[in-house]
Amino acid sequence: MNREDVLRDRTVKLIGIPLLGILIPNIAGLITNTNYTFTGLLLCYAYFIFISLCVWQGNVWLMYFIKRKYQFPNNHYYKIILFLFCSNVIYSGTLAATLLYIWKTLSKETYTSWGPLTNTTLIIIISATFITNIYEIIFLNQEREYNLTRVEQLNIAKAQAELEALKNQIDPHFIFNSLNTLSFLITRDPQSARLYNDTLAKVYRYILGNKEKDLVLLREEVEFISNYFYLLKIRFSEAINMEIEINDLSAEDFLIPPISLQTLVENAIKHNDFTDNNPLTINVSVSSSYVVIRNAVNPKIYATPTSRIGLNNLDNRYKLITNRNIIIENNFKFFTVKLPILKF
Repeated sequence: MNREDVLRDRTVKLIGIPLLGILIPNIAGLITNTNYTFTGLLLCYAYFIFISLCVWQGNVWLMYFIKRKYQFPNNHYYKIILFLFCSNVIYSGTLAATLLYIWKTLSKETYTSWGPLTNTTLIIIISATFITNIYEIIFLNQEREYNLTRVEQLNIAKAQAELEALKNQIDPHFIFNSLNTLSFLITRDPQSARLYNDTLAKVYRYILGNKEKDLVLLREEVEFISNYFYLLKIRFSEAINMEIEINDLSAEDFLIPPISLQTLVENAIKHNDFTDNNPLTINVSVSSSYVVIRNAVNPKIYATPTSRIGLNNLDNRYKLITNRNIIIENNFKFFTVKLPILKF
C-alpha cells in the first residue's frame, strides 16, 4: 500500500502550516510586531511560514523514508513510535534552531537571552512530534483496515479455490473414467491395477491434505502432477505426453500455490484435440524464477466457449497471496503459462 496515495492532507497543510507559522512566534515571544513596517512584518511571517513548511513536510518525508527503509514487526508499534519520536526531535530541533538563528541575525529583535529562540524551538519540536504521531496513527489504522480487507479477499479466494478443488474431487466424469480404467486393469493387468489404485489414492490424499494451505513446496506439487498425469496417461495412452525439466534443483524447495499445475494440465486437455498419431505434449519446465507450462495449440473443432474460470481463479490466488500475477502467452501455435516461484 502506497502511503502517499492513501492520505489526502492538502487542506490540512494549507490551513495548519500558515497557522503554526503565525501563532508559534507570538506564543514564544519571538517577534515584536511593532518593530516592523507592514511589508517587513509580512516578510517575517512569510519566513516563519517557510520554517513551518520545512519542518512539517520534512517530517512527513522523513516518516515515509523510515517506513520504507526500516521494517518493524507489525506487533512492535512502540518501536515505530519511539524511532519516529527520536527522528522528529533531531530533525525538527536542528532545522528550527538553524533557521531561527538566521532570522535573528537579520531581524530587528534584540534579546537579552536565548529564551525566545529556545522556547520557539521547543514549541516547534513539540508541535512536529505531535503532528507526526497523528500521521502515524492514521497510517497504522489505514494499514490495519487494508490488511483486514486483504485477509477477507484471501479468504474468499481460498473458498473459491476449495470449491474448485472440491468440484475436481467429485467430478463424476473423472471418477467414472478412473473406476472404469481400474476395473479394466483388474481383469487384464492386476499388478498395474494395484499401482493405478495406489496412485489414485495419492492424488486424492494430496488434494484433501493441501486444500487448506496457501502454499506448498514445489517438489510436492511436481510429484502430485506426475501422479495425476499417470492417471490420465493410462486413460489416453499415447495421445498425451508430459515432459518435466528442472534446470535448477534448488528451485524444488521454493513455494507454489497447491493444485495450480493440475489446473493448467486440465486446461490443456480440455481445449485441445489430440490422438495417438498427433499427441498432445505438455512441457513443464522449472527454473529459479518460474514454473513454465507449455503446450502446442490444436483447438478442438467443436470446442465449447471457454469461461477461463480456472485461469482467472489461479491468477487471483497469486495476486492476493504474493501481489504477483501469472503470465499467459498465446501466439496460436503455443499456449504458455508462467507461474512465479516464491522463495523463502
